[in-house]
Amino acid sequence: MSDAEVPEHLRLSFLIGEVVRNDVAVESETRILAWELARLHVDSGIEEPERDFGRLIKQVRRGLNNPGVPAPFREIALRTIEASARAHRRRNLLVHDQWVYVEWNREVRSQRSAESSDFSEMRESADELIQLIWRTRAAWVIAPAWLGGGNSHEPSYEDPEDGLSAGEVRYWTRIAMGHIDLSGNQVAPIDGPAPLPPHLA
Repeated sequence: MSDAEVPEHLRLSFLIGEVVRNDVAVESETRILAWELARLHVDSGIEEPERDFGRLIKQVRRGLNNPGVPAPFREIALRTIEASARAHRRRNLLVHDQWVYVEWNREVRSQRSAESSDFSEMRESADELIQLIWRTRAAWVIAPAWLGGGNSHEPSYEDPEDGLSAGEVRYWTRIAMGHIDLSGNQVAPIDGPAPLPPHLA
């Protein structure tokens, strides 16, 4: 359903709901990344992922900054985690603001700002979070290829016993890097270069 299909007086609730749902999904994917780091014995102090999203991000950041994490994977995953931290802060500002739908002139106004809103900031936030859902998922999918330990989540189409193939790692790495095509109700990487672990290069 597009924003335009939602009745105008319900659009504020619809968009806030979408921002919240997408943020929760990013948090869930981040928690899986934390579990993967723990499963792959990255010395991050992760015995159990934090419940609070802000603390979870710090926990995953510590794990990724471990010297044993290969630099290309660290850089890709950290960029995703830092983008998630910024998007979560933005989500908090939007969701915890006091929004008012002014019926007589059909404007949405923030009680913290004198400016009216055309919903574009909420739409941008929701869309950014959708990208981060996929970027974070891709980070934990490729983590075993970089850190060893097999692959507990995504069986290889070529050889399930060997983990992901080079093509599959490249596919998911492009998504983790943020090169994502979300058109046509599908998720696909945009073609381009992507680093590979030495054993797949």
